[in-house]
Amino acid sequence: MKHSFFNQYKFKYLEWNDAQLIHEVTLQWKSQVEFTRVEQGFLAKLLAEHTLMLLVDNAYEHAKHLVVTLNSLEQEIAKIQDRISTHLNDIKVLTDGKDDFQTERTFQDAHLLLEMKIESYLEKYNLLKKEVFTTMKSVFAKSKHKQIK
Repeated sequence: MKHSFFNQYKFKYLEWNDAQLIHEVTLQWKSQVEFTRVEQGFLAKLLAEHTLMLLVDNAYEHAKHLVVTLNSLEQEIAKIQDRISTHLNDIKVLTDGKDDFQTERTFQDAHLLLEMKIESYLEKYNLLKKEVFTTMKSVFAKSKHKQIK
């Protein structure tokens, strides 16, 4: 989830002592990842319910590739959700009142790495989603065309 704290090099200017801001950003990630997981379920169901149409359209190998990739992304998103939950719990490092530079720096690094991981995941997922919808659109169009004949 990108937010407005980027400079020209895409490095963030975050007030690391503002735990509330970091908490809000992390909650946005959590929400976005939860929505994506529900959306993945929809895509999996869409492919499963229209398997016969995919078989008739000779798109089986392509559909199989889509399902395998979707399953892989579902496993990856589960790990990301766990990391986000852990990250939310670790925000207390910023609010504990201690000035432990090393611990806070480790948290900052983890925050940035998690953000990059989420962005990378969402890019892969959006490409797959587009591919699923393009495939299904083609299958539905051919099916409708066959029904008209």
